[in-house]
Amino acid sequence: MYGQVAGGSATVGGGALALTGFNTVWTLVAGLTLLVAGLAVMRLVPKRRRVRG
Repeated sequence: MYGQVAGGSATVGGGALALTGFNTVWTLVAGLTLLVAGLAVMRLVPKRRRVRG
């Protein structure tokens, strides 16, 4: 009895979030998180030295 109500409200809530644009916000947040993680990894990797000659 209670599981059906919770499942139904979760489905409606997810649809409402998609309609209000929160899906786009979370996509941007995930993209920025990946970008920052990539920059952090680049700082950890030692820089290459160019050999002249």
